[in-house]
Amino acid sequence: MRVSGGPGNAGISSLYNTLYQGKIAMHSNRLSRDFFPTNNAQGQGSFSMNAMQYISDIKSASSALSGALKDLAGPAFNQRTMVSSNTDAMTVSFTGSNLSSVNDMTVQIDQIAMGQLNEGSRMNASASYGGDRGVNRFEIETGGKTTQLSISVAAGDSNRDVQQKMATAINNAGIGLRATVETDSKTNSSMLRIESTNVGTDEKNAFSLRDFTGNAVAQTGANEVSRQRQDAIYRVNDGPTQVSRSNTVNLGNGVSATLKAATAEQSVTVSRGRDMSMVRGVVENMVRSYNSLFSAAAENVNDFKAQSLASRLMNVASAYSRSLSEVGIGFDSSGKMTVDSNRLNQAFESGKLEQFFTDGGRSFGFGASLGRLADNVSSNTASFVSNSLFGSNTSYSNFGNLIQHNFQGTGSLLDYMF
Repeated sequence: MRVSGGPGNAGISSLYNTLYQGKIAMHSNRLSRDFFPTNNAQGQGSFSMNAMQYISDIKSASSALSGALKDLAGPAFNQRTMVSSNTDAMTVSFTGSNLSSVNDMTVQIDQIAMGQLNEGSRMNASASYGGDRGVNRFEIETGGKTTQLSISVAAGDSNRDVQQKMATAINNAGIGLRATVETDSKTNSSMLRIESTNVGTDEKNAFSLRDFTGNAVAQTGANEVSRQRQDAIYRVNDGPTQVSRSNTVNLGNGVSATLKAATAEQSVTVSRGRDMSMVRGVVENMVRSYNSLFSAAAENVNDFKAQSLASRLMNVASAYSRSLSEVGIGFDSSGKMTVDSNRLNQAFESGKLEQFFTDGGRSFGFGASLGRLADNVSSNTASFVSNSLFGSNTSYSNFGNLIQHNFQGTGSLLDYMF
């Protein structure tokens, strides 16, 4: 619910708190006169803020759910963009204005841009560290700047302990390096890996380590370069070789690409196709809206109409649970929807996802059944709340009309009061 001319959802909670504290008690007689004419004196103008929140929640959630289902009935699958035939090697995006004018293209990736990688000596992970004890200081030079770091080596430290202390110190320094300790459980060995987070051959991306006091660098072999920094090398449409210090490259005509892996002799094709990212977004919106509506109803355990709504939602979901699972949509133990991204992607690629949501449009099937229920909740909210939510002192002969006329369009109960 959004109050016309007033605060949005973010301000509703504070407004309810204000109402609860009685700071707008002067409106109570007016509300009672216009909307609750049969109230007794004791309950005059009283109503439950929890009930009003529930009405707001199910109305907004059902409206969002209905909108998502309508998009999934066709429009979401009609969107087109430029797509990559091999997203493991390269992803693409289109930021141009005229997709129809862009021709298909092929991209051969000879190598991607990478940063320098140092791999230290592989050491016996659990063996007692053989280097200097106490405080060890070492320096890292990167981007023309020298940073001094220190670790404290205790008498009982293992090789892996010291490697991990060095990795932690490097990561905490925030100097564009990522350090990890790679452990091989089969050989009980460990190795310190240090990689630049910046890619390309720019000189500022080079780094080196040296001991200042102690011998931690020498003992762990942390200054051993195992991979030099490199630029991306690629070709578009069998054209000339192009070099980039970044893996984000411009292919022309509003198409940009992120290079992720070399493709050997096999090129990646870029062509017009369906926009999976948009479809995924609509599916996730549907799931969020369904869960919000279901939770609002299921948590109102003292209201039989709310519980009936939760049951109706579960009945629709249950009837299509097998088909939903096949397209990557499941349910957890609380009855909320979940998404399996891998299965959703597979269903999208095979066309099964589109078929599931678009077969029959809004006439039959899961989308149609759930959509009709969502539309009913959105347009006839009063039917999904019983008097028990509003306390025992108020008579509600006109409360249905209040909801029907004031929780639709631009009006609201809070509009009336303010």
